[in-house]
Amino acid sequence: MTSSVHRVKEELGHLKPSRHCCQVAELSALLHMDGSYTIRGSGGHLLVTESSGVYTARKIYELVHTLFTLQTPVIKVIRSTPRRGNVYRLEIADQPGFHQALNELGVLDAHLTPEPVVPRRLTRSDCCAAAALRGAFLGGGYISEPFGQADFEVSFSTEASASAFEELFRRKGLTPGKRQRRNQWVVYLKRRQQISSLLAVVGAHGAHLEWESRTIMNSTRNDVNRLVNCDAANARRLADASLRQRELAGRLLASGALIDAPSDLAALAEVRLANPQASLAELGAILDPPVTKSVVQSRMRRLESLIPVENGDFRRE
Repeated sequence: MTSSVHRVKEELGHLKPSRHCCQVAELSALLHMDGSYTIRGSGGHLLVTESSGVYTARKIYELVHTLFTLQTPVIKVIRSTPRRGNVYRLEIADQPGFHQALNELGVLDAHLTPEPVVPRRLTRSDCCAAAALRGAFLGGGYISEPFGQADFEVSFSTEASASAFEELFRRKGLTPGKRQRRNQWVVYLKRRQQISSLLAVVGAHGAHLEWESRTIMNSTRNDVNRLVNCDAANARRLADASLRQRELAGRLLASGALIDAPSDLAALAEVRLANPQASLAELGAILDPPVTKSVVQSRMRRLESLIPVENGDFRRE
């Protein structure tokens, strides 16, 4: 069974932005998450991306070739211990159009200096902000299973990058948290509804529906549990009250206190002993003539006043 993060990244990996500006914004975010820009001496400049997920690597490759005419070999590398697994390495070497492409993607500024974060000019519109968030999740995101504890986070190498994307989250009406974890900065969401909304924003509609469905199921289950617990508590209170009242009626009957008691109190004691499971309202309906619950409560208090005291007499109203 595939994990939730794998399913979401697979869904987003197959999503193809139709607008040029969104393609640029998503690729820029991916390159800032997974890429590194280096100068190899006489070998010229080089941009390298390394992705642990095949869908992320394929998305970078497809966007590069959709937007530009660049040679981009992809190499599958098998990592050794301590971190096992595959990594997909994509290299963009210095070639005609190289610097222009990196400037358009916000990797290099006008002076060909590396940009520390995705430039604001690429995320000005709402659709581009959503595309950049999608790229950030593909490059460094994690999401928990929808049936477990809610957890969504994206890891960044610098606080500046984390702060820039935290702003994009807030532009979408979300309230993320930010914290440092070891040598990384993490922007995260912990509320189920916000995670579901974020999935809809980035275009993971299948995952969004799955989270919405699970949220509704959890809410329904909580409502049922609350009602069951309430009913159980009411049943316990009714049983405890009935036990006390039957013990009271039994003591009064055994002591002879009901012989001279008013007929309405004696009748209530007999009905209580004969109907141990009945509520006060049901006891009132059984009495002849029937009375209300409040009248039964008043008569119960009067019965309690008949309990024998230490000198052998009885308490009466």
